Amino acid sequence: MKNGVILLMLLLMQALGASAQVTVHGVVEDSATHERLVSASVMYLRKGKTVKFARTNADGEFAITVDQVAMGDQVQATMLGFGKRRRGVPMKNANKPVVLSLPSEAFALKEVKVQGSRITGRDTITFDLTRFTSDRDNSLKDVLKKLPGVDVASNGKIYYNNQQVKRFTVEGLDLTGGRYNQLTENIRAKDVEKAEIVEHDQPIKALRDKVYTEDVGMNVTLKDEARDRLMATLIPYLLVGDPTHVGGTANIRQIGKKKQLMYDVAYDRKGIDLSESYQILGGNYNRLDGGHIPSWYSVPSLSAPLDEERLRFNTSQRYGINSVRKTKNDGELRVAAQYDRSVVRQSTENRTAYYLDGEAPTITTEQQQKTIITDNFSAEVERKVNTEKAYGNEMLSIGATQGDGLSLFGTNEPLQRIRVPQLALEGSLYRMYSLKSGAQLTWKSVLDYHHSVGDLYLDADRNRLRTNLWHTAHLLGWQRKAGKITHTYNLFVEGEDVYVNHTDNLHLIIEARPRWQYRTDKFTLSLSPTLTFQRYVRQQQSMFYLHPVLSAYWNPDTRSEIHLGSAYVQTMGGMQNYALDSYRRDYRTWYKAADLIPVNRQVYATLGYRYKRPIRELFATVNLTVQRSWNNTTNDMQIIDGCYYYTLKELHSQNDFLSGGASIQKGFYAIKTKLSLGVNGSLSKGRQLSAGEWYSYTTQSLTLTPGIIVSPDWCEFDYSASFSLNGNKTAGSSHTTLFNWRQQLVLTSTIGKVDLSWKFVHHRNELQAGNTLNTLLSDASVTWRLKTVRLKAALNNLFNKQAYEETIYTGIATSTTSYLLRPRELILSAEFSL
Repeated sequence: MKNGVILLMLLLMQALGASAQVTVHGVVEDSATHERLVSASVMYLRKGKTVKFARTNADGEFAITVDQVAMGDQVQATMLGFGKRRRGVPMKNANKPVVLSLPSEAFALKEVKVQGSRITGRDTITFDLTRFTSDRDNSLKDVLKKLPGVDVASNGKIYYNNQQVKRFTVEGLDLTGGRYNQLTENIRAKDVEKAEIVEHDQPIKALRDKVYTEDVGMNVTLKDEARDRLMATLIPYLLVGDPTHVGGTANIRQIGKKKQLMYDVAYDRKGIDLSESYQILGGNYNRLDGGHIPSWYSVPSLSAPLDEERLRFNTSQRYGINSVRKTKNDGELRVAAQYDRSVVRQSTENRTAYYLDGEAPTITTEQQQKTIITDNFSAEVERKVNTEKAYGNEMLSIGATQGDGLSLFGTNEPLQRIRVPQLALEGSLYRMYSLKSGAQLTWKSVLDYHHSVGDLYLDADRNRLRTNLWHTAHLLGWQRKAGKITHTYNLFVEGEDVYVNHTDNLHLIIEARPRWQYRTDKFTLSLSPTLTFQRYVRQQQSMFYLHPVLSAYWNPDTRSEIHLGSAYVQTMGGMQNYALDSYRRDYRTWYKAADLIPVNRQVYATLGYRYKRPIRELFATVNLTVQRSWNNTTNDMQIIDGCYYYTLKELHSQNDFLSGGASIQKGFYAIKTKLSLGVNGSLSKGRQLSAGEWYSYTTQSLTLTPGIIVSPDWCEFDYSASFSLNGNKTAGSSHTTLFNWRQQLVLTSTIGKVDLSWKFVHHRNELQAGNTLNTLLSDASVTWRLKTVRLKAALNNLFNKQAYEETIYTGIATSTTSYLLRPRELILSAEFSL
């Protein structure tokens, strides 16, 4: 009997031990030299299928935690240049280190090794930037554009496999607070070593493996000799033109793993938008958003249907400082301040036809010479801690901006000046703690104040709108992962008070935001049915509605991902639509509100497919979106004597939108080539109200975007193009389908230390009048690369093209605008790297 009890207890203990979590650990080594292998792939196999995945660390070690060890479980290690090895996991002693010795197969895998050595990884893709960099490359941005699957937009935004990079860091730190254009433009190409792309990036350590995200992150590491060094780049220039002048930039930086800083100064009259470096391109993961003053008046801005540098007649300056350092408890302290000022001049002519009466369109014309002065100042201090147990973030910021636009129209129109200064103060707090139960408790708060005095001058007449905005928002959240389901429950409260011209507008929001996420190794399903209550005090209106969001991800294998999303969304019109009874927006536009809140309701669905095969340098995406919108109000637009009169009316309307696209990128390491091809199309249907009559419209577009970059050591060939078909049907009549082209070719030849470059840009635009405009623009440059200096001479707009013209379809209108281009200019510059 006693022996039976002991046997029963042993069986129970064995069963309990089998059900407890077990960590299987070991090392991966070279079978010949016994040298530990770094970044080897290790898979935990059950019945031949992968259930867990890990990589070896800098010491060649790995650790995989599983719920239990079953009979026949195995671990397998693979690495490029080595044969794979598989070993069984012992049932009785699963904690014993597992040694996986991989035999070298460098010769058998030579082709794969050569092609794949510069790109490794599965969930985290690592690009060896040294293999993509040539002596011609000047900045990190020049290197990133060559990476297969990576695109860099003209404004500096980075995309990976058609997804925007939300978090960009260098050596693990975010020096610029999401303004990473400053880094990609100023970090030298020869100083970078790797770029790591993290799919489904979760920057909060306490939420990793608990909350699944759609975001993409990128981290860039520097070479050892460039890390922690104080570096400077000076680029003075001389522009020979009208007028002849001097300018340039200076950048000082020190970037390390624990401390980073950067100082930036620039003065430019070549057409560069210096403020672009201060635009936030990365996402805001941690803070609640502040409020915004309504846009009563719209300060004129630069109209740019082609490269902005060819249109901007400017005098600009910029000053900035950024600093970040690691603190205790894995925290960070970031301080930043920047100021930029620009004076931009532009001349345009516009002719717009509104098809409101069948074959007799209403025509408006405008000649405008505008001078736009913008001033932007901001300063912020942010402290952050990010550990396995807690996450914290506090930020204080101050911002002051002013837009001042002076416009001269035709002889019969008044001189217009719109001046809108704004002051903003904001403080935010975020705290999250991991509890002993495995749950997380979250608190977020933001408090901000905004002040603005907007003026609209028309000759001697003055219209003024004085606005004060107080805004605050708070969120209390709790979440816990139970098995494969993560439960999240948030309570959100927001209030804002807009006081404009003796009119008080108080707006309150209360939301319950539950979220459930079911996740397995290959499938993720998320449901978030937000329940919202809104109260508009002055208008005495209350709203109560449900906003459900459903998304699903399926990874059928390591190369593919399918995404399905659907939501019902309800949004309210901005306060500029209802806070004032009526006001004048500019010299020819008046607006009259209705005594109700505009409500927009949308239902949409998206379907996406992403494919990646880094070893083959192949990336592809397919996406489809369908959307329908309903509105309880519409703007009745009337055009009388060339002036626009908008009246908000309580009339229901709807709009339909369909879009789809596909893209593919392929790299060929042997010939240092990157090929890309994209296709995108859209269809939209809607109605416009004018003088009580509805006018329907349908617009279609189809765009093909091929591209190729070939960059051997002796030359570089960079071609990109956009071929677009745009159709429009309004008021029962169809308009000519516009077939527009944009082709760009950059040829660079390297002879020793000298780079000769020639750039061609061809625009083919079909115009409203029925004729076709062909514009060929060209630039040429020669660069002499010395050890610490780059001397460059550039001749822009070789053919001295002075005019550009384009027609676009917008709803019920066809609009044609002509622009004045910068003339031929010679620019001499020197870049000193210290």
